[in-house]
Amino acid sequence: MRTFDFETWDVFTDKRFTGNPLAVVMNADGLSSAEMQTITREFNLSETTFVLPPEDPSHTARVRIFTLGYEMPFAGHPTVGTTIAIAKSRKLTGELLLELNTGLFPVKVDFDGESAFAQFKNPNLPKEAGAAPDAALFEAAMSLPEGSLDRVAHRPRVVGAGVNFIYVKAPLDAVRLAKVNSGAWEKLKLSETVGVFLYAEGGEGADASWHARMFAPDAGILEDPATGSACAALPGQIALSQKLSDGVHNWIVEQGFEMGRPSRIELEVEAKAGAISSVRVGGRAVKVSQGTLSI
Repeated sequence: MRTFDFETWDVFTDKRFTGNPLAVVMNADGLSSAEMQTITREFNLSETTFVLPPEDPSHTARVRIFTLGYEMPFAGHPTVGTTIAIAKSRKLTGELLLELNTGLFPVKVDFDGESAFAQFKNPNLPKEAGAAPDAALFEAAMSLPEGSLDRVAHRPRVVGAGVNFIYVKAPLDAVRLAKVNSGAWEKLKLSETVGVFLYAEGGEGADASWHARMFAPDAGILEDPATGSACAALPGQIALSQKLSDGVHNWIVEQGFEMGRPSRIELEVEAKAGAISSVRVGGRAVKVSQGTLSI
């Protein structure tokens, strides 16, 4: 029997039992992909990460990310939380370099009090990645009245920055009321996308730029409390929908409020000539538990 140390962290929050929970299996070398998937299902969180030796010894670590349904090429809250877990366990500060399935991610870590902050730069710039189904199908799939979704500037689009999501915009009140209708969801027949990112302007906090929810039943996640990978591609949807002035934009994305797990995702977006030139995603995390698993 083999044993592996693990930790759980709540990510995109500075308070335990809020944000998006994450399990991190440290020193996971020797685990097969099938074993990683089994362990992920045992934790039963939206994602579990596995820390491995880097392929390039000048980098910090290689990290594999699994949802309940499959391995992810890249995901945001696992990148933030895993980097903080590695930095804390190895007593590292400054910039760490993580090898993920979609490239090399530089991640800055700052420890301040009980929680820590990490911000990664996504090497994959957001881009449109295909046509989305009709807006009416999404309204039915999320139990929203016909006409709730923007069909003009912010019309549904498939956009990705390492992984693809479908972006749909609605008024804030409609976003709060959305609920997955399983039968109607099946009619979407989504492929090559993780899920649907429903967003509105504003939010609960005075400084909130966007209020969001993300539904991904096909990935085993009915609703996600915080989706950093979707936020990493959100600037692409915004730039396609409205004029974005050149320079740096700092946005706060709220998520998870309807689930009782409020999350706060910080975006630093740079635009040049109306196009996105860089995206950084950041947030805080707090450790919740640690232990040993056997397999």
